[in-house]
Amino acid sequence: MSNRTLRALVIASSTAIVSSIVVSCGSSSAGSSSSATPSAPTAAAETEATPAEPGAAPAATAPSAAAAPERVRVRYDLAAHLERVELRQGDAQVVDFGVPAGSMYTLGGWRTRVGRDRVEGDVTASVIENVTGFVLVPSDVAGPRTLRIRARAVRDGRVTVYVDGETIGYATLPTDGTWGMIEVALPAERLRVGENSVQLRVSRTGSLPGVPSAGLLLDWMRLGPADDAHASEGPPVQLARGEGEARALAIPDGWTAGWTMEVPEAARLRGIARGTGRIEVIAHRDGEAPRTMGTVEASADGRPFDLDLAAVGANIARLDLRATGDVTLTRPAVVTLDARPLRSASDERRPRLRNVLVYLTDTLRADKLRPYRAQTRVRTPALDAWVQNAALMLRGHSQENWTKPSVATLLSGLYPWEHNATTEDAIIPSSVQLLSERLRESEYYSGAFVANGFCSDRFGFEQGWNTFRNYIREGLRSQSQFVAADVLQWLDRRPQDQPFFLYVHTIDPHVPYMPPAEALAMYDPNPYSGIVDFGRDRELLEGIKIGRIRLNARDRERLEALYDGEITYHDTHFGSIIQALEARGIADETIVVFTADHGEEFWDHDSVGHGHSVFEELINVPLILRIPGVTDGAVTIEDSVGLVDVLPTIFDALGMPIPSDLSGESFLPQLLGASADAPRFTVTGFMDGWRAINVGRLKLIHRTERRIMLYDLVADPDETRDLAADHPIAVRYARGLLGLGLSGATRPPERRRSAPVRQERIEIDATTRAQLEALGYAGASRPQAPPED
Repeated sequence: MSNRTLRALVIASSTAIVSSIVVSCGSSSAGSSSSATPSAPTAAAETEATPAEPGAAPAATAPSAAAAPERVRVRYDLAAHLERVELRQGDAQVVDFGVPAGSMYTLGGWRTRVGRDRVEGDVTASVIENVTGFVLVPSDVAGPRTLRIRARAVRDGRVTVYVDGETIGYATLPTDGTWGMIEVALPAERLRVGENSVQLRVSRTGSLPGVPSAGLLLDWMRLGPADDAHASEGPPVQLARGEGEARALAIPDGWTAGWTMEVPEAARLRGIARGTGRIEVIAHRDGEAPRTMGTVEASADGRPFDLDLAAVGANIARLDLRATGDVTLTRPAVVTLDARPLRSASDERRPRLRNVLVYLTDTLRADKLRPYRAQTRVRTPALDAWVQNAALMLRGHSQENWTKPSVATLLSGLYPWEHNATTEDAIIPSSVQLLSERLRESEYYSGAFVANGFCSDRFGFEQGWNTFRNYIREGLRSQSQFVAADVLQWLDRRPQDQPFFLYVHTIDPHVPYMPPAEALAMYDPNPYSGIVDFGRDRELLEGIKIGRIRLNARDRERLEALYDGEITYHDTHFGSIIQALEARGIADETIVVFTADHGEEFWDHDSVGHGHSVFEELINVPLILRIPGVTDGAVTIEDSVGLVDVLPTIFDALGMPIPSDLSGESFLPQLLGASADAPRFTVTGFMDGWRAINVGRLKLIHRTERRIMLYDLVADPDETRDLAADHPIAVRYARGLLGLGLSGATRPPERRRSAPVRQERIEIDATTRAQLEALGYAGASRPQAPPED
């Protein structure tokens, strides 16, 4: 097969953040045909509009001299995100392996044993690393269909094919190093609309360079009719052309390229069409017949188009671009005309930012705070005042549901499955750089004041600090008033001529809940003599969790009041540190990040505590930033972001180069008013048994490879109604993005990690064990792999 290097191209700016553009535009018409406009928006960056390209068709109606400029916000730059495209040729769905888009069908290698990509001659392929691997096969119809996979056997050419665990057929591949075809018929009763799990098994594995145990190499896959006229053809050789302003999408005759998204309200599809044919734009939504949104007519010298997508939004939909004739679309983008003005990133009035404070409150769920839920009863006056000049990330998520891996992600900028400090006895390897180490290279003076025993020297967290204090390991009083007092002393004693990085990790809302009486009285002023008393039983929550202790309604009321009281108590001392920055005259040169490592459950999904699921009460955390000169005046951001994104944002805000080995993405451009050029998403995990993705209003949970759950967090914020069975398009969208996120395929090639850091472990000694048990890490409350379904 011909070399597919160009087809595998992911433009380096595919994850670039875009700003507002101003385009002078004539009148445009919606409906079944495109309308000519003087210029089309650039999707690479939102800047001043460029003139129409030479030979572009004149405007249908010339703009009047008094017409106001049109503000356009690019929401999805299609040509920049070929890793998210779904391909069809005629009636066949086509998947290419060995390129970024292939990760959508392998879950990025998580529990599928298919994920390592390699180049074999002129073929890019994915490797099944064992005798068995499985891929996700999408289908828009129930069948019957024929599945064809171009593959190569590493040692044993006999292949058994299973669909959702049932044997469906056999194939034999050559064993002389050449490529062959796996071809099996899928009857209607074995193929469902949506995604189907297809398992491939050989009897014996062989070895490849860097892969000691390999069964098969997968090139491409087609699912189509038995008489598919193009059965032996793979994906098109080239889809992307050019870069930047000239970036274009080439769709060959008879092919369809589709992108799924939450279509914004009042969205439009714009670009310039060149060629000798036309593009039909078709919207697919769950539970509805496909709807043709319009037809784009191409011309040899380029014809601007502007299609109204208002009939789709705001809903999850796949937009298919079906080509008749060869058509190239320059800067095709889904846009809206509702952009906010940008706040300048280079405004000379902005203060010089020197210092960084990352303040993490252990076990604080976001919906307990008034900025996240106006009707909460919990009082946090210091936070409420501070947030008036900060940016509130409404959809901030941790990447794990317990402390060690979550904080390791925050301080390293790597996902848990990359730094691999994911089990109770795992440590952060010395090869993983923490923010303290990175900033030390820029002459920062750093201090860490940590009140959780898992984030200690014992587990690798002491790397790179000038001052490192762990209150649990050192046997010190760990309430926030003592932590805050130490922080204030450190601020005064640090070298005043150096910028500083300060990490403060308080633990008051963590069990055992024992707030001061005056804080408890705010939420439970009535007499209580029941069983809920952590002074008497520090393992109370453990007993509740395993069912040994049963609580009545009054006991439950008391338990949650204790937690709420801890939050209010803690707020006072957070406020003292913020006031200290102001009193010392350094508040306006200090970036402050306020967040949490995870939340806490109070019977939201039939349990208590944390470390057992990935529902929102455990992973939706407060994420609030004050960046002087950027967030002056409250700013609210609805994009999905994670703790993994904090480090690149800090570097970006400091004006430092973002290290290329970080996995997160800066959201500073969103703080400045720009929009991402594709939907942002966050991925979360729990050890190796759960993965979840949040994108827009959708939340998909993958529990091992067997069970998925889909929730609409706008309509169902409590995650009580699983929509997976009736929403195959939405499931495929979210699961595809999950695969891309787990593989790192949305990042430029130079930023993709070839393999996770090798896990390092220690033996937990008796002293450390006792310290952890004092924090409630005992029995079922200890972090441990979830059971298989």
